[in-house]
Amino acid sequence: QHLTLARYLARPHRAMHADVVHSTFYLTRALRDFPGRPHVVTVHDMIPELFPESRRRADRITDKRRYVDQAAHVICVSESTKADLLRVFGDVQAPISVIPHGVNPRFVNTEARVPGFPQDYLLYVGKRDGYKDAATLINAMPHLVDEYPELTLMLVGGGALTSLERDHIARLGLSDRVMQRSVADTDMPAAYSAARAFVFPSRYEGFGLPVLEAMACGVPVILANSSSLPEVGGSAALYFSPGDRFELIEAAHKILSDGDTAKAMGRAGRERAMGFTWMSSASQVASVYRQARIA
Repeated sequence: QHLTLARYLARPHRAMHADVVHSTFYLTRALRDFPGRPHVVTVHDMIPELFPESRRRADRITDKRRYVDQAAHVICVSESTKADLLRVFGDVQAPISVIPHGVNPRFVNTEARVPGFPQDYLLYVGKRDGYKDAATLINAMPHLVDEYPELTLMLVGGGALTSLERDHIARLGLSDRVMQRSVADTDMPAAYSAARAFVFPSRYEGFGLPVLEAMACGVPVILANSSSLPEVGGSAALYFSPGDRFELIEAAHKILSDGDTAKAMGRAGRERAMGFTWMSSASQVASVYRQARIA
């Protein structure tokens, strides 16, 4: 990421023809590169503003507010992100369109399995700290393992377990029941498909693409009832109050103890995921471009 930014900042200024400029990142130079051209800006989330402790170095050299103020049109990836944008920035003069993400067609149910994965597991994907709140899921595991002794929690991506995480997992008696693995993108459909359930306890998501990927693969999903997640999961998911491991345990029990419920949720998830396509997203973005040109 740092190398990409350095190359971008070091490149010579060149006047290029453009009818509309669409920015998904907020380096101020891009605003100068195309003077007089209508700008469309996508706001994925308001994480740096709502969770300042999560800010990356790149966030310190960007100016989202300036982009939004100068935009001819703003795209938000969820109604939740739109609401947060208006709450944090106040009145936004540009029109705002909510255009959800789509799901890659390669995310389908498959009989393939990821080498080395256990037979019986819950799946979590992505970073784990801060607002992602993987700790709530880890803290629920002793209760679930007591009832389902073969159950394992697979933490995919997010980097290796830290020493603090390993110590906490050991204190819970879960050293052989919580595992972190890195998985190639091509193996992710198999990782989702073979899971008993996909659990996403995040307290905040601008959209929550892993939820959509899991549903497309036909795995039941359990979500924190927060931010944009109900927009993605709809009635195809089970929900728990953010941070409440006992509600999470209750939701997991409904799936783990009843095969018919799990199958019904898998079918419902696949049907819901079919409504989120990149073709639909692209069509809506093209409509925004047309509006921006004539504004």
